[in-house]
Amino acid sequence: MDSVLEPEEPIISPPWGEIGRVITLAAVSLTGKFVLNWWNTTEIKNQSTFLQHLQHRQQGLGLITVSNHTSTIDDPFVISAMVPWSYFWTEHRHHGVRWALCAKEICYINQFLGQFFQSGKTLAIERGKGLNQPVMRVAAQRVAHGDWLHVFPEGRVGYAGTMGAFKWGIGKIVCDSIRSGQQLPLILPFYHSGLANILPKGSMAPRPGNEVTINVGSLIDISDLAPRCNCEGKELQQAWKEITSRIEDAMRHLESQSVPNKSQMPRVDKEGESAAEVAPKLPSKTE
Repeated sequence: MDSVLEPEEPIISPPWGEIGRVITLAAVSLTGKFVLNWWNTTEIKNQSTFLQHLQHRQQGLGLITVSNHTSTIDDPFVISAMVPWSYFWTEHRHHGVRWALCAKEICYINQFLGQFFQSGKTLAIERGKGLNQPVMRVAAQRVAHGDWLHVFPEGRVGYAGTMGAFKWGIGKIVCDSIRSGQQLPLILPFYHSGLANILPKGSMAPRPGNEVTINVGSLIDISDLAPRCNCEGKELQQAWKEITSRIEDAMRHLESQSVPNKSQMPRVDKEGESAAEVAPKLPSKTE
């Protein structure tokens, strides 16, 4: 089957060259390791499983990792903690560091930031533009070529302490990669806990002295669903939906086996008022 995807070179090319990409990845990952491994404490369960699939999978076989999303530093900091630092500064040799998706209104708000995030192997996605925007096909093309792609299937940071509903985008990426490469990618979930304590909602700087746990799960088997990715129309959309549901079920099972994340939402009393609204007002100096 011919590729269903579009040319991708302008989106994935490193704007500062290969050396610029290596410097960006090495510097950002070193920062992530400092924050999670030295300033805080991070435990990675089943890390050997993750590294086996990252570094020793069959050549040309794509890898998709999926995880929960609790703070704006989940990626790259969690990724930095899981991967040896040498892997980042040898990117120009193996080109194996993950690709990621980031909201255009956050990561690409000006030319410098756009070049920085593109140099860090981040693809700009536009919220509200739907599943057919070109970057979705570029992400799938990377997987079809045997690269590693990390995805937050919730589509946004969740502050409730538990995962929100998964969006169909992950199912579409899986199907598009299969249709292009005619090979089923590896899909590996992991669940992390504690990032919200390091960078809570509204905070500008990471905090020290916290414990983080990263729990790597088992590969998600979708081999029974994969043939349906060659359908069209509504049948293809149903395949996206069922693949997404399979991945979400695996992630929720992993969530149940992991350290819970705390809610970052305002506490609400029985009358529906937040704690801030019902707290007594302190008198000012003029009262």
